[in-house]
Amino acid sequence: MRPEDEPSAVREASRPVGSSRTGCCLSLDLEGTIVWVAPTSLDVLGWPPAELSGRHVSVVAPQLGRALDRAGRAWLLRAGAAGTTVVDVAVRRDGDAFEAFVDLAAKLSTGGEVTGATAIVRDATAELHSRRSRRLARDRESVLILGYDLAIRHATPAATALLGLAAADLFPRGSGRIVHPDDRVAVGEAAHRLLADPQHVERLTTRLRDADGRWRSIEVTLSNCLGDPDLRGLVARLHDVTDQIRTQEEAHLSAALHRAMVETSEEGIAVIGEDGATRYVNVATTRILGRSSDELYGLDLPALLGGGDRAVGVQARQEIVYAHPEGLDRILAVTSSPLGEDGAGLGSLLTVTDVTETRLSERDLRQRALYDSLTGLPNRYLVRDRLEMAAARQQRADSGGTAVLFIDLDGFKPVNDTHGHEAGDELLRQVAGRLVAAVRTTDTVGRMGGDEFVVVCEDVDDASTSVVAARVQATLKRPFDLGHEHVGIDASVGVAVSPPFPVEQLVQEADAAMYRSKRAGGGATTVAQP
Repeated sequence: MRPEDEPSAVREASRPVGSSRTGCCLSLDLEGTIVWVAPTSLDVLGWPPAELSGRHVSVVAPQLGRALDRAGRAWLLRAGAAGTTVVDVAVRRDGDAFEAFVDLAAKLSTGGEVTGATAIVRDATAELHSRRSRRLARDRESVLILGYDLAIRHATPAATALLGLAAADLFPRGSGRIVHPDDRVAVGEAAHRLLADPQHVERLTTRLRDADGRWRSIEVTLSNCLGDPDLRGLVARLHDVTDQIRTQEEAHLSAALHRAMVETSEEGIAVIGEDGATRYVNVATTRILGRSSDELYGLDLPALLGGGDRAVGVQARQEIVYAHPEGLDRILAVTSSPLGEDGAGLGSLLTVTDVTETRLSERDLRQRALYDSLTGLPNRYLVRDRLEMAAARQQRADSGGTAVLFIDLDGFKPVNDTHGHEAGDELLRQVAGRLVAAVRTTDTVGRMGGDEFVVVCEDVDDASTSVVAARVQATLKRPFDLGHEHVGIDASVGVAVSPPFPVEQLVQEADAAMYRSKRAGGGATTVAQP
């Protein structure tokens, strides 16, 4: 085997064999079997000589043993003959490991033949620490040196500060103890690639545990410096990227949350490009509009929703009636907001909400609150509102007066009692229809309750009011067809006009005039006088 082919774990160290340091002497045969052990083995290696004898040298010097397995006795012959010191990780009987120098010297027979080797195992921890400290004294980076066994053998001050761990807390801690469990396989594989190819450099991001038990994201650059007499290990340069990773994770999480919120939203959400074309729609948009995403992508969605004249990137809100493909019109609330800062060049975010049911409910509530459920006419509350509006218009404009006709049906109770409530209700509905047909479209016909109705007329005088009253009397005198028979009724009508009465008193005055008509026998009209 050529010297350059020798395993890095057993390349020659700079220290000569003739060392004065105390160690443990082992005698090996050419197969690497320990045939004799010095008494110091108990102190240095924790092994009684008798128990260590007969075992393979790999028990206490694994790297040396692996070198022998790979290179065979030829290497041992040559290394021993040359007097070689190798660096190994010596393993004590209790499993503890320490870096060691192993001084190899050939054993010769009386005839000068090499019969084996003598191996002196010396603790190299202090010396290697001194060498590494001198070598890295000016290195400001966070650096860890790992031994053959991937245990942490040295750390620069920056590395201990990074992890918040004192050197004593790191040595001889296996790197696996501070590496996240999910990352250990990747770190181990990177280290093995380096051992197989010393010229290679490995870069990876892993998580290391600091003194507080928190995991820090560390970018690691690994290089093989096992052949460097000062470093003798795998050099790991550490760069803390915790904040960057956290920022990236938060950004990814935020993006994922936004995607989830957008996709699960009941509100339609769409992104409109600066050119007005649709760039994105969520599931709710397709459901609300009854169109697939393929149909909507690239479509001028604002134009589809009736807002094509609105500029993209402008804040706006409107409610539109949308012709749904299923044939039913839907009421949609559409809000457009500029995207990005000032919306410059990014288009708009469009939100679409189907408010059909809400608006119909509101309309129904308004109808029930302001309109009579039986006849569909304005009730007393809406009549009062119409009178207030009439009063305001009368004050603003030089127009005619306002009149109220208060109508009470004569003979309604006998019809209701004789023919039943259903017939009475039908009669009231027909009365309402005739009153609406008899007055002007600008007049308001309302039901005050029971068989009482009112008509509010604007821009009238006494003469035109009399005409309306005459039409009311005429239309109500015609028989009513209730299906099974025809019935006839009369009406007592009271009329009040403003001026001279204030508008707010018209209903009261017309009501009083109506009662005067009724007391006179009914079927007549009485005009209130001041």
